[in-house]
Amino acid sequence: MDTSAALKLVVEEAESGPTAEFLTASAAQGALLVASMLLFTELHCAANRRGLPPELVNTVLAGINLVDLVRSDLTYAAALPGRLRSADAIHLAAAIRLEVDELVAFDKELLSAATAAGLRSHSPGAEPH
Repeated sequence: MDTSAALKLVVEEAESGPTAEFLTASAAQGALLVASMLLFTELHCAANRRGLPPELVNTVLAGINLVDLVRSDLTYAAALPGRLRSADAIHLAAAIRLEVDELVAFDKELLSAATAAGLRSHSPGAEPH
């Protein structure tokens, strides 16, 4: 998952309930929830900007397997086609390296790039992209 999805678990938004339900159901079915360590930084920074307690972020992160980034994630991210922001490109490059089954995100450009890269993507509770 990327930060746009994890943030739904920290900040109440229209898609927060469906995202929590989808991730809980996925985990109950044996899915491994995974993200790169970039999520740790981005989620804490987003919470800091909103004045949210770090304990809330840590609770969300405890349910996600955080994987270290490697140099190739960064170089691959730089070579991805499209107009992705740096962090989104890094999330996608890590997802591709990890051979994830599905990317959960809400950023339209990231979802399009993931689909173009052959990944299934999902935005629980959002309109189809």
